[in-house]
Amino acid sequence: MDIGKVKVDQIREIALNILVKIHRKKGYINIILNEILEKEKVDIRDAALINEITYGVVRNRNKLDWIISQFTKKDFDRTPVWIKNILRMGVYQLLFLERIPDYAVGNESVQLAKKYGNSKLAKFVNGILRNINQNKDSIYWPDKDKEPALYISIVYSHPYWIIKRWLERFGFKNTIKICEANNKIPPLVIRTNTLKISRSDLKKALEEKNISVKEGIFAQEALYIKGLPNITKFPAYQEGLFQIQDEASMLVSYLVNPLPEELVIDVCSAPGGKTTHLAQLMNNQGTILALDANQERLSMVDENCQRLGIDIVKTLQNDVTKLNLDFLGKADKVLADVPCSGLGVLRRKPDLKWQSFNTDRFQKLSRLQLQILSTASKYVKIGGKLIYSTCSTEPEENEEIVQKFLAKNPNFELEDLTDFIKERGLKVYKSDQKKFLQIYPGLSNSDLDGFFMAKMMRKE
Repeated sequence: MDIGKVKVDQIREIALNILVKIHRKKGYINIILNEILEKEKVDIRDAALINEITYGVVRNRNKLDWIISQFTKKDFDRTPVWIKNILRMGVYQLLFLERIPDYAVGNESVQLAKKYGNSKLAKFVNGILRNINQNKDSIYWPDKDKEPALYISIVYSHPYWIIKRWLERFGFKNTIKICEANNKIPPLVIRTNTLKISRSDLKKALEEKNISVKEGIFAQEALYIKGLPNITKFPAYQEGLFQIQDEASMLVSYLVNPLPEELVIDVCSAPGGKTTHLAQLMNNQGTILALDANQERLSMVDENCQRLGIDIVKTLQNDVTKLNLDFLGKADKVLADVPCSGLGVLRRKPDLKWQSFNTDRFQKLSRLQLQILSTASKYVKIGGKLIYSTCSTEPEENEEIVQKFLAKNPNFELEDLTDFIKERGLKVYKSDQKKFLQIYPGLSNSDLDGFFMAKMMRKE
């Protein structure tokens, strides 16, 4: 790995800028990545490599930092953020991407270090990457018997605090299964817009474009696809023939079970995946009130409805923690898909792993979730249904919220979900899951995101 005068590689430079923005919490990886690729007008092949490097580094951050720390005398935590991410990118390419020559990794990393640091830092980067490349077999790991939490945290690249929580609940082997599922590249799943086309016809149309398509198992509109880059630019998407949505998320709408001509309120509707699915299940007949506190995100609901040909959704900016007297006791079904930690969707949003979480944050989230659920319950008519859901794996956000709500609201009764679980062919981790549904990545159905769902009926 020689330090030569090589022009900075645009692909790596874009990846580096994305990683630094994520590090500085200036947005989420999927949003930042899409915005930059669109702005820079990157071609499909280069976009694939940028995607591979950025997601690969974020997924494996703990592991990469552990390796780098073994080959430097400096405190890696105090290394400048640009250099830190150049090193992570370099090590990821050396150890995880076999198709990239070692000399190219070294040269490109050094030139980035010169541009975003100085010649001294460039030599520092070159030395570490050279040393790691020559001593791959000498990398050591924590002892899994003496320090199981640290071992899983490093080898499977998850925050130590998450691993400690999961070890207590799931044990060593099952915690690893969850981490392995979180580290997999998630499938691209779309929901057929049955208001415009059948799943079989959409599958056929996609296959005619040489796109690999497989039917989903748990939702009859679901298709798993491969070979479709820039999906939002694809004509079938723009024509409203499908929506991007994981099967676990689709199951929420099936649990709501909205019927044509009903009034349904979705209190946290943006960006509209579940809202538009509810409209499909209602055959675009009835009324859906789509509420959200954020007007900008709410406009995404309108855009999705327009694209999908849905006209029964009425959007309204509304502080979902504050009661809107206009809706008291009027809704047949109310969905509260609340803001949460997102720990069930780490395979899609790996940057969430590295956000600061502590007891205070869970307490704040729990208070907000309970407040939203309590407010939403006031909109349910007698005999109507209230559905609570999150994309979290943590009890403080899930069953504990439902239990607290029911303790204060005896006029609501939790429904048994045994039949729903069986009808959908779901495999759940705990055999006692009857009153709620908790999907765990790696422990439940393997290709689903982590989700929690509960359904309650208002008795009086």
